[in-house]
Parts: sequence; C-alpha cells; structure tokens
Amino acid sequence: MNKKLFTKPFVFILTTMFLLSACNNSKTSKIEHSGIQVRSDFPYESMFVEVNGAKMHFVDTGGKGTPILMIHGQPTWSYLWRNVIPHLENNHRVIAVDLIGFGKSDKPNINYTIEEHAVYLEAFIQALDLKDLTLVVHDWGGFLGFDYAAKHPSRIKALAFMETVIPDKPLINKKPEIAPENMKGFAKILAMLSTKGVGEKMIYEDNMFIEQILPSAMLHKLSDDEMDAYREPFDKGKNRLPMLQFPREVGILGNASDYVIKARNDFTQYLISTHVPALLLTFSPGALVNQEKIDWVKNNMKNVSVKHIGKAIHFVQEDHPEAIGSTIAQWLKSENL
Repeated sequence: MNKKLFTKPFVFILTTMFLLSACNNSKTSKIEHSGIQVRSDFPYESMFVEVNGAKMHFVDTGGKGTPILMIHGQPTWSYLWRNVIPHLENNHRVIAVDLIGFGKSDKPNINYTIEEHAVYLEAFIQALDLKDLTLVVHDWGGFLGFDYAAKHPSRIKALAFMETVIPDKPLINKKPEIAPENMKGFAKILAMLSTKGVGEKMIYEDNMFIEQILPSAMLHKLSDDEMDAYREPFDKGKNRLPMLQFPREVGILGNASDYVIKARNDFTQYLISTHVPALLLTFSPGALVNQEKIDWVKNNMKNVSVKHIGKAIHFVQEDHPEAIGSTIAQWLKSENL
C-alpha cells in the first residue's frame, strides 16, 4: 500500500466527504412518514420531523411546483387549511405545519413564547430545506411568518396573509392607559388572559379559546366532529399552555417581551422595503384587519395585491376555503410563481 496517499490533505478530503454524507443522511432520516392520514376529513399523510429534540407534525402534498408553507395561529393547527390545500396542490408543493405544542406536534417542556416558536419554526424550515417559499399565514402564523421572512429574505418568493397582525405603527412596551377592567371587547379578554390566575382558569379549566372564541369567530357552524378535531390537541389541563401564552405575548398589560417588540419593528421594515409579491385577503367585518390596516398595506407595501373575499370574522378558512385557495392560486399564476 502506498503510504504517500495518506497525506494530511487526502485525510482531510476523506473526512469532509464522510461528514457531508452523514449530514445528508441525517437530513433525510429525520423525516418520518407515518403512513396514516391525519383524519378522515383531512386525507393527507401525517408526517413528522425532529426539531430540537421534539417532533413537529406537518402534511406535505409533494409535487414539483414551488413550495407553499401554511402557518396557522391560535388556537388552531394544520387542520384549519384542510379545505384550502386542494385548490393549490395541483401546481404547487403544499406544506402545512403544526407549530410546536399545537396539533399533532409534541409539547415539550418550554414556555411557548414567540421567541421559542420562532426557533422551532426556523429549525423546521431548515430541516425540510425549504427554499423559494410562498408563505400563507393567519393569526399568530403571520407574526411568525413575517419574522422568519425578515430574517431569511433570500428564502422567500411571496407572501399571502389574512386576519393577522398588520404593523401599522411601531410597538412600544408600555402599560395601557385604560385599566384592564375598563377595557372593552377582545382587549378586555386579552387583559384577563394576561392576569395571573385568571388566565389559567380561562384556558386550563374552561378551554375558552376552543369552546367559545373559535366557534364565535366564524359564520360557518362546525359539526361536532370538526369541533372535536380542534379539541383533540388540547384535551386537558396544562397541555393547553401554548394557548395561554400566545395572548400574553400581545403585551396588552405593557409586558411585551423584547423579542416581540424587536421582531415586530424589524418585520415592519421588511414589509415596507421588500419587493416580493404579496397578497392580502380581506373579509368583512373581519376581526384583526380593518380599513385602517388595509390602507397601511396599500400605502406602504411595494408589490401588494388586496382582494376582498366576502363576509367572515376571523377563522376565515372555515367560511371561504374555496375562495381563499382559488384566489391564492390565481395570484400565484399571475406572478409566474
């Protein structure tokens, strides 16, 4: 054997090739195909990927088209998109993820802050090696999606958003001028949820987001089976912590975290400066997106289309799945995406 072959450069090359091979193998081995469909009314295979020691659940239609990543919010999971996906999957690879602690994803022992959600979402996208992404986002999924896009603009091809945060003014962490007990509407509910002891009862015992807010924020009446689909991930007690923490991240009592403030202000600048195609879907009366927010989008985003879909409140995917899916599909086609 010629010992001259085993020089340091040659050993380095062999070692590098081995490590690259190991990384590639670990990337593919992380994806778990269950072979089981999510539910009878959500007929896609449940898939899992290990992220930071926990499994995140998702559906993936496959296909050769550019990837679409759908990100839900509070208190839903990928099930929310079940009737939207069929209108997009013929020409795109559609992925719908369950945020950590939601849906069929694991519930690790974390605090479920926005910062932690962002870490898991970023790792999920990295694990699937998703690029040239169209993000389709709703509710807190919009905050997380915009946050990700601002940090990784080179991975983003387009943005479609509905009933989510519209950053029409900078977020400043200060205590509210109105006392919580004098607040009205959803602001008062957020203040109660943010009050220690009160919020725990509302979520851990009363399961308020699932039993009260979810059905009241849509025009469509869910069947018992559909309601059970939303109940199943949060069947008891403290596994409902993710639903409690999200409203506390709003900072309505002046306790927004430094991460939330910085992320919101950073992705505001991203949305103002980016030229990627964007689509805002609007509804009336809506819950989060009013005319003032719509005007901000029109006046500040450079390459945005605004499409009004129809009557709906907040969980608009339950009221207008076909219109949402077909409108996004037509927009993507018009943008050659």
